Formats: sequence, C-alpha cells, structure tokens
Amino acid sequence: MLQRLCRDPLGMLAGAVVLVVAVLSVVRAFGPMTYSGDIWRQADTASIAQNFAENGMRLLYPQIDWGGAGPGYVETEFQLLTWLTAAFYLVFGEHVWIGRLISLAFALVAVAAFWGLARRLLPPTAARWALIAFALSPLFMRYGSAFMPDATALAFFLLAMLWFRRWLDEDRVAWLAATAVAVSLAALVKPTSLIVGPILLVWLLAADRARLRRPAPYVAGVAALVAPALWLLHANSLYRTYGNTFGVLSGGDDKFGGVGQWLRPSFSIGNAYLEAVWVLGVVGVPLAVLGAVVVWRERRRYAVVVAGVVVVVGYFFAVARYSQNSPQYHIYALPFAALLVGLGVAAAAPRVPLLARRIAAVVIVAAFAAGSLTVFVGSLSDTSGTLGVCATELDEVSAPGDLVVVDTTSNALDNGVPNNWQEPVVFYRADRRGWSVAADQLDAARLAADRQAGARFFVDVDPALVPAGSPLAGWLTANATPLRTSAADGCGIWVFR
Repeated sequence: MLQRLCRDPLGMLAGAVVLVVAVLSVVRAFGPMTYSGDIWRQADTASIAQNFAENGMRLLYPQIDWGGAGPGYVETEFQLLTWLTAAFYLVFGEHVWIGRLISLAFALVAVAAFWGLARRLLPPTAARWALIAFALSPLFMRYGSAFMPDATALAFFLLAMLWFRRWLDEDRVAWLAATAVAVSLAALVKPTSLIVGPILLVWLLAADRARLRRPAPYVAGVAALVAPALWLLHANSLYRTYGNTFGVLSGGDDKFGGVGQWLRPSFSIGNAYLEAVWVLGVVGVPLAVLGAVVVWRERRRYAVVVAGVVVVVGYFFAVARYSQNSPQYHIYALPFAALLVGLGVAAAAPRVPLLARRIAAVVIVAAFAAGSLTVFVGSLSDTSGTLGVCATELDEVSAPGDLVVVDTTSNALDNGVPNNWQEPVVFYRADRRGWSVAADQLDAARLAADRQAGARFFVDVDPALVPAGSPLAGWLTANATPLRTSAADGCGIWVFR
C-alpha cells in the first residue's frame, strides 16, 4: 500500500499520516479503557474474551458476567474479535491490550481497503486527501484501537465495497464471491453492516445494470445472508434459554426511532454535531460540502458516494435513539465523508495559487490532526470513576467465587423504551459474577430475591439510588452489613447476612 501511495509529495504526506496515526493508536491500545459512553461496551467485550479463554473457547456460546447465578450465555453479535483475542490470551496471558491491538489490526485493514477503494473512485489528488481525512478523523482514533467490534465491522464493510468494485471492473466471479464473504462477515460482526447491501445495489444499477440479468448477483446476495441469519437465530435461542441479551434481535434494547424522535431538535442537532466534530473533525465540514457539490454535479460517476450518503442518513433515522448521541453509530459515515473531503480539496486546489495551496494543505492537516490528538491525549487518563473504585474495593472484600448484585443509574425502560441497562465495568474489573439491577427495578424485593438466589454482596455505585430513610435503606440495615460507605468515595458495599 505505502509503496504505491508514496510516489509523490502528497502521497508521501498521506503515508506519513497513516504511519503516525498507527503508532499513536498502538500507544493508545496500552492505555485505559476510556470514554464513559464506551467503557461499558469495552468491559463487556473484554469479559466475553476472558470467559472464552477460561471456559473452553466455545465460539457459539459467548458469556457475560452479569448473568446472575447462571452461565451467562448471551444473545449478541458473532464474537470474532473476542474469540481471536481469547486465543492470544491462551498464549500470552490475559491482557486487554491484546484485544485492542487486534482491533487496531482490523482498523488498518480498513485503512488499506479504503485506500484501494478511493484510488479507484477518485482522481489521484482527491484520493490522497480522502485517505488523510479518513486516517485523521477523531472517530478513527477513538474506535480504531477500542476493544469494540466497530473497527472489525468497518474493515469487512470496506473490503466488501473494494471487492465489489473489482468485480465491476474485471467481471470475475471470484471478486463477487469475495464480496459476499465480506458482507457476511461484516453482518456477523455487526448486523447493521447490512446497510452495505443497498449501497452496492445502487452502484450496480448505475455501473452495469445488465449484470442483474445474471443469476450470480442474486446467488451472492442470498449466500451473504445465510451465516448472519443462522447466527441471529442461534443467538436468539441463547436469550430465550438464559435471558441475557444485548438487544441484537430480542427486546432487551430498542435502537429504533420514530417520527416523534425525528422531529425533536436533539435528533438533528445531535447527528449534525457528531458528523461535524467526530467524523469530519470540524475542518472537514466545508470541504465535505464542496465535495458534495462535485458529487451532485457528477452523480452518475459518483453514484456509490450518493448512495452511501443517502443510505447512511437513512440508517441514522432508523437507529435514531442512539445515532444522535453515540459516535460509534457514525462509523459507516466515515468512508463517505472522507471521500467528500477528498473531492472538496481537489476541487478547491486549482483555484488557489501554489504557495497558498501548500500553506492551506499544512493548515488542513494540522487542523485534522488537532482533533485526532485531542482524542489521543484524552484517552490516556482512566475515566472509570466510581465504577473503578467500586471494582477495586469489591475485589478487596470478596472472593472470586462470590456472587454480587451491582446497581446502575440506567433504567430498564428509557422513556418507555426497552434499554440495555447492564453495567459490566464493576464485574469485569473485579472479576466477579452476578446480577446487574436497573435503577427503576432496584428495591428491597429484588435484593431479597437475588440474595435467595446466591448473592453475597450488594454494590451501590451511586448514593442517590439508596437514599437515607428509604425502604431499601431500611431493608439493607436489617439484612446486610456495610463494608464500604459512599460517603468516602461514592461507592457503597454491603455483605448480606
């Protein structure tokens, strides 16, 4: 990749950017799991990898730590990242940085696939700037080495697009088969990756609709869906048997939006903010707008970019509950936003004198880099807060086999909508198992039932959840002994009598 890229000064700059981002991402992989919106997901991912390594590497039976007294089998996405991580745990021991480096490896595959796609879609200058925008996006820095499946899904998403382009160019069935495999893997890792399907269909209609008369595209499309469908059915059976879910197919969490949500200012403002700041790094906004003008003027040539933007925006509407406040839901927007930036820079360059062009290039790269570096620096501090304190103190007062109840400030119903409330950080960092109790389900009857089921400890992560003088506080006084109090550090721990 770098040899082909570094044949001119701009290409060398793009190559240098990729190398620097890769090095910083490696450093970041050895840091703490950060960002309050991500740390819970990374803790769940890490616990699944840990359980694979400790319990026989059963790929079809992922386990979490908050499954109560049961085995913790959970309905979730296909656990490729965690299983690979667990395999390395068996060789090198359990270290979270292993999983984060594997995630980074997939992120770099995504970079290579994006470059292969960009140089086939765009003029040389635009392709190089698109690569710079892709690699320097704050979103890439945040999720490229996060212990989450997003970078893995993005890698297969972009490989599907690259190999589909190879099929369009060369008309070899091997590339179509490879596309089907990539789509299948992307959908296994994150079912939302299936939005690549409509994008590829529009691309085919614009490029060579005569191929739709052949059976091959239909066979490939159906084949790509077989493995994800089988996995989702199996995962759902785990939920029906054991009751644990990430809300992938069952009702444990509702990601979808409706007209009421779409009409709220928070939806449009939230999505616009995440695109402007996290995807485009602010400086990319005017460049992407200029690129959008270019794409619209040549929309047949850039049909895949038009389709990508339209489908991704539609996806934001579909998952409106999270797209407005969760940056990882914008990962599919990154390649199309970067392509728009590349086209925008290439369109503006001829209108600027050479010296000013060079100065502008430095300013643009520096501005992109500032956003990415802000994410990097912010990732070096532990932000686990009270959850981290609770985990440390729980480890001090309990034994590995003890079952624990941990409350959370999240509700099981968020404005009437099912919500994934489970808080895995305390369980994972303390290496304990037990029950996670939502704020709107926390009462004396629930704690009594969990104690009856085998729980020995109760961890309160927020004093407001157990207010003084409440029936719950009274029940704890009568049935448990306090070991740690929230007055000292925000964490309360009781042992049941």
